[in-house]
Amino acid sequence: MNNIIAVFSKRNYKFTTPRLLQGGLYLTGASSLLLLIAIISAVQGQRQAIKTVGLDATPSIVTAQRLKDAFAGMDAYVANELLLPPGQNPDAVKGYEERYTRATERLVIAAENISFGEKERKTIQKMQLGFGNYIAKIQQARDFHARGDINGMLVAFRASAEIMDKTLLPTADELDQLNFQVLNQIYTEQRVAASKPLLLIMICGAALIIVLVEMQIFLSLRMRRIFNPLLLVATAIALLLVTYTTTTLRSATENLRIAKEEAFDSIHALRLARAAGYIANATKTRYLLDPTFATNYEKAFFQNIAQIAEIPPGQTAQSIANIYNSSGKKVDGFKGYIADELDNLSFPGEKQATIATLEIVGQYLAVDQQIRQLERSGKHQEAIALAVGKKPGQSNWLFEEFKKANSTTFDINQAAFDKAIKQGFSDVDGFEMKTGVAIGMIAILSFCGVLPRLKEYSS
Repeated sequence: MNNIIAVFSKRNYKFTTPRLLQGGLYLTGASSLLLLIAIISAVQGQRQAIKTVGLDATPSIVTAQRLKDAFAGMDAYVANELLLPPGQNPDAVKGYEERYTRATERLVIAAENISFGEKERKTIQKMQLGFGNYIAKIQQARDFHARGDINGMLVAFRASAEIMDKTLLPTADELDQLNFQVLNQIYTEQRVAASKPLLLIMICGAALIIVLVEMQIFLSLRMRRIFNPLLLVATAIALLLVTYTTTTLRSATENLRIAKEEAFDSIHALRLARAAGYIANATKTRYLLDPTFATNYEKAFFQNIAQIAEIPPGQTAQSIANIYNSSGKKVDGFKGYIADELDNLSFPGEKQATIATLEIVGQYLAVDQQIRQLERSGKHQEAIALAVGKKPGQSNWLFEEFKKANSTTFDINQAAFDKAIKQGFSDVDGFEMKTGVAIGMIAILSFCGVLPRLKEYSS
């Protein structure tokens, strides 16, 4: 017993070379594991943000706006149909049926793409019920119209218009806003939090590199070897991994920014402008169809036009377009979705298409003024002909030109959005596996580099 106590009392607790090498391997393993966790966490967070922006929220927002287009389009086409005697406006009947088909298809898409819970589901259910009621009232109006019962037709049409204005259009806006709020929230959170994972990765990466360099220096000083090739390779891999990861995550973040701020914010403004255009075109026709509420419809028309492009006093749409064409300067007091889009120009061809849209809005307003002057002068049939006409220079022809110009700008931004989202996913594709392989190689090279030195002490 005394001999055992003597042995323990004389034991040297100083760190030996083997223990220091073993400690270095433990530190290498620990820092490698922390780096692996930090990278995987950052990549998964980035991938989720891209998924939310590219696959979850934005399709629902666009679907909501397309539903609004379809609803307002149905309203405009059926009003055009009812303006003329039965059978005299087959284009309006065809347009109504096309919009009806698109509305039903998009209601199905909206129901299949519920991403954010019960509130979204209830909004879609409310929209579906309202849509059924609207179709029933429209059919009543068409039946009265076919029988020549103008009063019955107007009563049924007013009921349908109330459903449109108080249920269908507001619920489409609500669906849009539900998804847009989630999109903005997640995007803002991702932007704010983006620097933290990068900082953590750099700290963990720096710790791993320092441990590997210290082991290299220790072996050089203690064992008189200038370089340990395997540790040198492990250090190089660690440095490349940290550099590649930070560069890739910054690229993914930038692609997400392009998709959201440069492309989708414009897409959203353009879809809102298109929907407001459909509503304005519908209220223009209601103005002629139902004189009792003409003042209300006229007010609604100009409210929706102002949402698209609010022209300040002393300016016209053409004069503002000229200013943007010549100098690109903002025009004081010019507001609306087109103004928002002109403030967010990012891609080739976008400026020209947006200015063309503004010019068409100006022409459309000029023709609308002629329609109202004809109506006030008692020239009702001439006003109708100008309002529903599709010849160059007539109202519905100009509305089609507005849609074409809007679609051109939309397509430019949609292509940029799709490209940025695709590149963002590509940036982080398979990154967990790549990181795991790199970390595994660092661990194996470090162990194999130190193992021969440990064996020297065990022999």
